[in-house]
Amino acid sequence: MERVLGLDVHAASCTLAVISQAGKRLTDFPIETNGHALVEASRRIPGRKHLVFEEGIQSAWLYETLSPHVDEIVVAGITESRGQKSDRRDAYGLAEKLRTGALAKRIFKPPREFSALCELSRMHITVVHEVVRVQRGSRVSTARGAARSRASRSTARDTERIGSRGFRRVPGCERRRSTRSRAS
Repeated sequence: MERVLGLDVHAASCTLAVISQAGKRLTDFPIETNGHALVEASRRIPGRKHLVFEEGIQSAWLYETLSPHVDEIVVAGITESRGQKSDRRDAYGLAEKLRTGALAKRIFKPPREFSALCELSRMHITVVHEVVRVQRGSRVSTARGAARSRASRSTARDTERIGSRGFRRVPGCERRRSTRSRAS
């Protein structure tokens, strides 16, 4: 008995839709977006489970949380949808696309064991670039003979460049945006 699950994810709640391998819509229900509730909902569904949800802010967390509890997990690239939208329709649509093999784009999520390494690599690259940037800035100001504070040396262009850069890409790791605030 195979089940295909489509999950439409939002910050506060998710909608889980379940269809059979033959394409019959079995059930759908809202779930709170928290790990325990999602795991319990997946455990209540009998048989082999194939889960699909769209790439988003919470997709890495969802992948790590739910992968031990389902037989297959797929993160789908976001596609444009036409017509009326609802959480229920989106969840059933994702499940149907997975069942029929019509997903246009699958996103790779690295296994949990490499998540910490990816994060550390990303932080290391960012720190190295920031140290180099600060060293270059201090050389420029001492070459001019002006001992000014860092705040007075910073230009709007520098601030914009730093804020828009975010984290550097590490091969095999998903890209995350920097949490630094951007200057207006």
